Amino acid sequence: MTSNNSPNPIQQGLRIAIGATASAVETIQDRERFNQKISELTRDLQAKSEVWAQKGALTEEEAKKMIEDFFNQKNDVPKSSNKNQSGDSNPSREDLRTLTQEVISLREELNKLNSKSSEN
Repeated sequence: MTSNNSPNPIQQGLRIAIGATASAVETIQDRERFNQKISELTRDLQAKSEVWAQKGALTEEEAKKMIEDFFNQKNDVPKSSNKNQSGDSNPSREDLRTLTQEVISLREELNKLNSKSSEN
């Protein structure tokens, strides 16, 4: 059985939906508050869009470079020397690690931005 202290997920979801609806109705009824919220959301979205576009452009450039480097290395390696690639420090594995770290840091920064916008 579930305790009364912690509602089940369905009940919690219903309460969230009802609360969000009530807040939306209150905001819509107050024209000034409605316009203020729309302005805030528009500004936040524009600011985040700019940040995301810049990060996207940088990541795209880095990904293109890594792919080009990977294919250039593949073309430079003679076919007879493919014996012991897995044991050596493989540049493509290092590139994958670098990309993974970048994704992790981007995700952390996105979480920070989301938490900052939810505080406002």
